Amino acid sequence: MLDFNAGLQIVTLVALGIAAYFLSLLKAATEAAVKTTAEETAKATIQQLKWPAELARELQKTRGVERQELRFRSYGALWKELRPLAIYDVAVIDKKTVGELSRKLSDWYFSDCGGLMLTPQARDFYFALQDLLRVTSRTTQDWAIDRPEESGVKEKKTFEAVLKAKNADGALTALEYISAGTIDDWQTAAPKWAEQWRRGINTVAAAWNGLDNGDRFATLQQVGSILRTSLANDLESRAR
Repeated sequence: MLDFNAGLQIVTLVALGIAAYFLSLLKAATEAAVKTTAEETAKATIQQLKWPAELARELQKTRGVERQELRFRSYGALWKELRPLAIYDVAVIDKKTVGELSRKLSDWYFSDCGGLMLTPQARDFYFALQDLLRVTSRTTQDWAIDRPEESGVKEKKTFEAVLKAKNADGALTALEYISAGTIDDWQTAAPKWAEQWRRGINTVAAAWNGLDNGDRFATLQQVGSILRTSLANDLESRAR
């Protein structure tokens, strides 16, 4: 039979064991609480550090939308001025007409919402037309174009033949690219095609006096049409 001291030692050991157990539970709970608090604090700190970057991204998105809206209005104003070169318009096309059109395009370019909105992808398509209008409006010969009775049927093929005849291969390749209607790579590929297009159109402009009526109409109509297409492609590629 255990004496009193032995029993007391056993009770003391049991009490110490129970106390140690609860202390271990308390320690684990405390460590978990500290860990959770530390993680939450770290997350909050990281979030605070990321906030300026997120704000900058949101501001950039907002500015991008605003620029796109401004560009849409800008391109729309330019599009309107290109009507004299449209296939189904009835306006006379002659030396005086293209000179007036060139001045209107310059007025648009230097307006508060004009040339500033032109992107590198569309800029040389615009200047290709301006180069053509400037050269053809300053020739020493007076000239006028009779619109074909069946406009819209063969202008593209006629213009392709002109480009081939004048060895404007870069412009011909650019025409094929634009006509294909694929704009997945517009942002990266268009500046190169626009540059080649402008060089080719200047080659054709230099040979203006040697072109017949059909060649002249097809050249003006197609260069105006490609500019309109490039504006539409530029807007569409940025909206994706």
